[in-house]
Amino acid sequence: MRARRKLVALAEALDLRVDARSPAARLLKLPPAAQDATAQDDALSPLELKPSEAKPLPALLASQAGGAVSVAQVNEVLAAGIQDITNAMVESFQLNDVLRMILETMFRALGFGRMVFCLREARTGQLTGQLTGRFGLGEGSEAVVRAMKVPLNVPGDLFTAVCLRGADTLINDATEPRISARLPRWYVEGVNAPSFLLLPLQMKGQPFALIYADQAVPGGIVVDDKAPGLLRTLRNQAVMAFRQAG
Repeated sequence: MRARRKLVALAEALDLRVDARSPAARLLKLPPAAQDATAQDDALSPLELKPSEAKPLPALLASQAGGAVSVAQVNEVLAAGIQDITNAMVESFQLNDVLRMILETMFRALGFGRMVFCLREARTGQLTGQLTGRFGLGEGSEAVVRAMKVPLNVPGDLFTAVCLRGADTLINDATEPRISARLPRWYVEGVNAPSFLLLPLQMKGQPFALIYADQAVPGGIVVDDKAPGLLRTLRNQAVMAFRQAG
């Protein structure tokens, strides 16, 4: 089915037209269930965190001790963190130390309310199981760590879809009906932040971890056009740390 989805997507991208009565037309039409799932996943595309679509940072981030924070300062903190982590990974390092450095850099730069690092449970075989919270930062993060249990095989779950797509995703207002309808019960009952950021980690196309960050107000996470690239670099450093620690 995965190969068939790719074939359909390729045909659409090439604007390939075939006779509706031909065998090729049947091949290029997904079953109803698959069409619904694909449509739901495509609905997440506008929420992907891309440099070209990011909004300017506000002059003031309320969560950062009430001080004025400029775009340059935020990006400087992110860039300095990237360099520190690069230096740490040159020598022998402890995986947990590097992961905490990565989260602390994001936390300081963007003033998140809470952050949690989730890791896939050790299992063998096909894509099953879930990502569970391992450690966090910020006031009340302990409860979020306990609540974070992201399944990897539940259709329609926003968190599942983001992890499988491997797409950095910013939810500015989780109270919007189109978003709230896809929020899983475990999240609504255990976390329920109105604004959150998801940075999934993958190896060989398979999700194995997730960086979660949130704010207590809708629209509370705002980044400029450079920050997404820096966040992506930090996320990729986490993937590299797992590979080197392998």
